[in-house]
Amino acid sequence: MPTQQLTLGNVHVYYAENDKKIAEISANIVNEQQKRLSEQYQLDVKPLHIYIADNSDTYRQYSGSSSPVWSVGLASDDHMLVKSPSFSRQTLREYQQTLLHETVHLAVDGIPLPVWFNEGFAQYEAGQFTLQKHALVSRAVWGNDLLSVQKIESLMQMTQDKAESAYAQSAAMFDYLIEYFGVGLVGKCLAYAREYQDFDIGFRNAFLMNPAKFEQNWRMAGRKQYWVYILIDQNNFFWLLIPILLISGFFLTRIRRNKLLKKWETDENEESAS
Repeated sequence: MPTQQLTLGNVHVYYAENDKKIAEISANIVNEQQKRLSEQYQLDVKPLHIYIADNSDTYRQYSGSSSPVWSVGLASDDHMLVKSPSFSRQTLREYQQTLLHETVHLAVDGIPLPVWFNEGFAQYEAGQFTLQKHALVSRAVWGNDLLSVQKIESLMQMTQDKAESAYAQSAAMFDYLIEYFGVGLVGKCLAYAREYQDFDIGFRNAFLMNPAKFEQNWRMAGRKQYWVYILIDQNNFFWLLIPILLISGFFLTRIRRNKLLKKWETDENEESAS
């Protein structure tokens, strides 16, 4: 149970005594992330309250029954709740990424954003678009299971496996957005969306394209870009390896057989000559 408190600038951290070092690290990470988001995207620096749960019971107590069991962090209004790496399965690096991720959500609170943009933005800024997520998108491409933005809206009600795919696809969409338009226009999109309280208007004003057209472009580009990442998907690697080994074995056998036949032919020619 968080009984201790520390403050760094606008960041207030509540933690259990055994998580003091984690709390100090957390305050610094969130403080620096706030400054960066302000400089890069002109997002407001606001007071934040971070609660570090030191066990699963405390996390459930603060998160409520509606929270998915697979979550490691939640953010709403000016509050953030995270699982301490002292008991969760997160590495320290993953915990840091969770803090960066949730800080983005709090920074855009009050701006009407669809889930794919909100989660894609948070993952992009937290450095969470890993090769593993590339492979998840690839699996969706091969399975003809690229989700529409409407389906991604239900991310928090999905099973863990489906949610992981939805997160990965959101990150891929945002990564494509950055590749297509550049980072600079994202801040304008956020500003317009906040001004008009309408994401579609903000998107069109910033990118001169409606979101539906962008989604259509992404789906076509995604099918071309991500099919190859299936090769790094551990779930498919073994089954992909079998035909490769069989084909390799077939050609090696043919090569050995041809060498043997050639040797026999050479031996026969030498015997005939003698």
